[in-house]
Amino acid sequence: MDKLRALRYFIEVAQTASFSRAATVLGVPASSVSRRIQDLESELGVALFHRSTRVVKLTELGTLYLEQVKPGIAALNLADDFIGHQSSTPSGILKLTAVPGYGRFRLLPALAKMKKHYPDIICDVELSDNISNLAQNEVDIAIRATATVPERAVARKLTDGQFIMVASPGYLQQYGTPKNIEDLQSHNALLYRLPNGILHWQAKMADGWHEIRLPPAFICNQGDTLLDEALAGQGVALIPRWAILDNLADGSLLHIVLDDAEMSATRTESSGIYLLYHRPKYAVNKIKLAVDFLLAELTETL
Repeated sequence: MDKLRALRYFIEVAQTASFSRAATVLGVPASSVSRRIQDLESELGVALFHRSTRVVKLTELGTLYLEQVKPGIAALNLADDFIGHQSSTPSGILKLTAVPGYGRFRLLPALAKMKKHYPDIICDVELSDNISNLAQNEVDIAIRATATVPERAVARKLTDGQFIMVASPGYLQQYGTPKNIEDLQSHNALLYRLPNGILHWQAKMADGWHEIRLPPAFICNQGDTLLDEALAGQGVALIPRWAILDNLADGSLLHIVLDDAEMSATRTESSGIYLLYHRPKYAVNKIKLAVDFLLAELTETL
């Protein structure tokens, strides 16, 4: 039995919860994947998966085995990448994950530029709030919004997490520009919906933080849709500054500053957008080039 191959098949089946999906990812017949797993189970003398016509699920021993072998296979894959790509044109799959809003507004355009410089690098991008494990080779580069950077990862700050209150010139011409919290209460608010409810705005005033509940004109869980509504003159919005740099520059959105409060989406003042990677991976040519390119393209001078 080719145990190394069997272990790689085992990890892929565990991650996809499907022999057929694992076979597609691996580019081999499903029968080959099933046979390798059976050989591995026979050698170990235990069942690694519960199998049925509808689901493939790790057994308790299978879960424990995965925890033990996955880091070793990840380290081996990293070593293969390091040796295989040092003397050649950077190529292969580059796995990235990013928070959805920043991914759409900033990362994807940057990757389109990077593709022109390194056409043989294939970007596999997941836009998600789920945290992927850098150390276990689940992703190569992660971009996260956080106030506390994870341990055992290199964290490079791209921008701050500041939200600013904006509206279109047409909206402000029609309804007036609010000067204080009292004025703001009469304006149409474009609000973001989190999985657990509406994200109400926070105001930092002289006596501390206050939650501000405004009459909503529109509610959505997609930041780009809220931006479109603001541009269309439908109301006042709180939007991350990094998402609207071009709009502020061309005047299609105007920054609203109140006399008696500083508006924010959260009460966390130290948050930012960080590019994260696992230090050993920086030795891999394609990852080094991508990290350097993205830092040059996305890092803002604050």
